[in-house]
Amino acid sequence: MVNSEEHSWKMFRGNAMRTGTSSSGLSRTPSLQWVTELGSMVASPIYDNNVLYAATITGRIFALNGNGGQKKWYSKIGSPIISSPLIQGDLLIAATFDSWLKEPNLGKNLVVALKTSTGNLAWNFQIDGDIFSSPCIAQDLIIVGSMNKTVSAVDFKGHLRWVFETEGEIWSSPSFNGQQVFVGSDDGFLYCLDLDGVLQWKTRLNGKIRSSSPCLSFDNNLIFIGTHNGSMYCLNQSNGLIRWNKEVAKPILSSAAIFKDRIFFASSDKKIYCRNCKTGSKIWEFETEDRIWSSPAISENSEMLFFGSLDSHIYGLDIINGNKTWKFPTMNIIDSSACIASNMLFVGGRDGLLYAFGPKKTPSYIS
Repeated sequence: MVNSEEHSWKMFRGNAMRTGTSSSGLSRTPSLQWVTELGSMVASPIYDNNVLYAATITGRIFALNGNGGQKKWYSKIGSPIISSPLIQGDLLIAATFDSWLKEPNLGKNLVVALKTSTGNLAWNFQIDGDIFSSPCIAQDLIIVGSMNKTVSAVDFKGHLRWVFETEGEIWSSPSFNGQQVFVGSDDGFLYCLDLDGVLQWKTRLNGKIRSSSPCLSFDNNLIFIGTHNGSMYCLNQSNGLIRWNKEVAKPILSSAAIFKDRIFFASSDKKIYCRNCKTGSKIWEFETEDRIWSSPAISENSEMLFFGSLDSHIYGLDIINGNKTWKFPTMNIIDSSACIASNMLFVGGRDGLLYAFGPKKTPSYIS
C-alpha cells in the first residue's frame, strides 16, 4: 500500500491514491492541543512542513503553525471553497464552488495557485461549473472534476492540457495510481483515463457516483467506490471488472479508506463499515447518531480510524474490532474529513472551528 508520508498530508485522503491512511503515530485517545476560529469548513485541512492549510466556505485560505495554530497568512479568494486544496512543491492549489451560497449556476469558477510561503497568487485558471471535486496530482498535471460534466487537466503553470467529457456532473475527486486517472460521475460510470485524457475503460455502477472518490489499493490493484444508491463496489484497476458490490440502506457519500486486507467506508445510514477487501464480507460496523459524510482517516501505527458525523462529534475507533475508544463533541455538524500528520489529528467543522489533537499534555505544575 502507498501511505502518506509521516509528516505530511498534502491532499484530500492523504495521497493521490486516496487511501486515507497515514504512517504517522497518533494517540488512541488524542488530547485537544489547540483550537482556532477560521469560518465554516467543508474542505478538509492539509499539512506540510509543519504548516496546516485550511479553506473555508467564506472563500478564505489560511496557513497556520501546526504546533500552536498561529496564523502565518491568509488569502481571500472570494468564492466558497468546498473541495480540499493540495500542496505540490511551493504551490497550494485550490478550486472554487461559486454558487454554494447562492442560486446554482454554471458560471466560471477558478482553480487557483498560491505561493505557500506568502499566500500570494501565482496564477488562476477559469473552469466552467462549480467545483466540489478535490484536485489530484498526476505527475505534472492537476486533475479536477466539475459540475459542467468534465474532467480537466491543468499543468503547474495554469495551462489547460486536456478536457474529458462525461454525461453527468462530477462531484467525485479523481485518484491516480501512477499511470491512470480514475473518477466517478453522476452519469453512473466510473472512468479510467490515461495521462493524455484518453478513455481506457468505463464501468456502469448502480447509480450516481456522488462525492465518493475512488480509493486505490496498491497491493492487489483494486478500486473501492460508493454510489448514491448505497452500494460499495470493488473493481479491477486494469479493466474495470466488478469483483463485488455490497448494498447498504442509504447513500454512500464519503470516500473509503484501506488498511491491509480491510476496507472502511461510511454511509448516510449513520454507520461506518469494515469489510474484507477481497470478498466484501462484513467484519464489523459501528453506528453514530446521525449520517456520516466525512471520509474516515486511518493512523496505521495506532490502528485507529477517525471521522466526523453529522451528530456533531468526532470519533476514534479501533480498526481491528470497531470499538469506540474516543469521542469528542463539537458545536455543529462535521462533514469535513480528518487530516493526520506529525502525530497530530486536524479536523475542521461547520461551527467555524479548526480542532487540533495530539499527545496528552502534562500540566506545567506537575514535575
